[in-house]
Amino acid sequence: MSVEPAGALDFEVVIVGGRPAGASLAARLGARGVRVLVIDKAELHSQPAVPSCPVVYPSAMSLLDEIGLAEGAYAGVSSRCERLTVQFHTYFEAPFQVPMLFGRNYVYGIDRARFDHALWAHLERYPSVTARRGFAFVDLVRDADGQVIGIEGQDGDGPKETIRARCVVGADGRFSLVARRAGAKVTEDFPDHTSTAYFADWEGIRFDGGGDRTAQIYATGRGTNVMFFPMPDGRVSVCTHVRSDRANVNGDAEGFYKSVLQRYDWVQGRLAGARQVGPFVGLKRIGNRYVEAGGPGWALVGDALHQKDPVDGQGIYDALIEAKLLDEELAPFLAGERPFAAALAAYQRRVHEATHPMFLATLDRLKRELYEEPPTLVIRTLIRWMLTDPEYQDRFMRFLGRDLPPDKWMTPALMRACVARGVARDVRRLWA
Repeated sequence: MSVEPAGALDFEVVIVGGRPAGASLAARLGARGVRVLVIDKAELHSQPAVPSCPVVYPSAMSLLDEIGLAEGAYAGVSSRCERLTVQFHTYFEAPFQVPMLFGRNYVYGIDRARFDHALWAHLERYPSVTARRGFAFVDLVRDADGQVIGIEGQDGDGPKETIRARCVVGADGRFSLVARRAGAKVTEDFPDHTSTAYFADWEGIRFDGGGDRTAQIYATGRGTNVMFFPMPDGRVSVCTHVRSDRANVNGDAEGFYKSVLQRYDWVQGRLAGARQVGPFVGLKRIGNRYVEAGGPGWALVGDALHQKDPVDGQGIYDALIEAKLLDEELAPFLAGERPFAAALAAYQRRVHEATHPMFLATLDRLKRELYEEPPTLVIRTLIRWMLTDPEYQDRFMRFLGRDLPPDKWMTPALMRACVARGVARDVRRLWA
């Protein structure tokens, strides 16, 4: 939609999408006194349209601390988890402890509907932020030169409204309509190794040892993992994570999901007596890509900008850190101290620095854990020695928690040490 500029601006920034990326950006801008409109087509007491790994690490909690969202606001809609157990088929079990990261030694399994609502409700503290839910983005508004100068939106079946702003931000997720209307180009895409993931909540799941504070991952080494994430109210999110070329859904996604759960005795043992509750959701052939960070008068944040497989559970952290970076780069633009193009270029560079190493690490894990099938001897030796090694476990958890660089946590020296200690443990066991 193209119109000639006229009249005063309605807002300085319009944000399309009010979940973690959009709401946290609105909070940061609101703390600066920027006049912001944040809209979302949903009522924000609902699950996101695209499912994600329901995990919040201490690194993400520290970013929530920065915007003044008290942990108590979301702790009640989450399940605190201090341990992680990897069950590698019938071969071995590896228990992991969450180390102290950013002042916390636990992660949360979150109910996204209530977590997102807590973030949305937090915006009420900022007088300069206007939040409209149930309001759908329709199109970008441009001037005669193609510069984005606002949006066209609609409240239900009501008349379309034109809202003007200095900048429009798309925080509307993996299938961003803002990105499509802007013509954002894909800058990096890795389609060769993708997964298909399905989620549903269950009640009555059986846990061993750590009770309901332990997340559990069942790994097969043959293209399939099943993950159990503790959730609030005694529920557990059960996720099947399958390499896409083996996800033979055939039009029945839920039937495929249940067939995966029925393949493995260990999984069936956890599900004995349990029942599925809540909606069944999922995503086929999950993309791993970046698109342009923005253009004249528009920018993207969160999944609208950068998408990757949920295997590492980094989605909420990425949304929050990108919102922080965009806020910092928009500040001098909004103050009239530098042009929008310069702010956008700095934002894109900083997002790449903050997220790309983990992006590559995620791709490597996805390929290694779903697409490579190590011989049984390797699973029983090298992989077991590593996953049960205390130093490996600590460094791996610090890598996931963004406390160690994604491209430096796993070193040749660490691998050699894991092998040496693993052999020594086995010798002692045999001797005993």
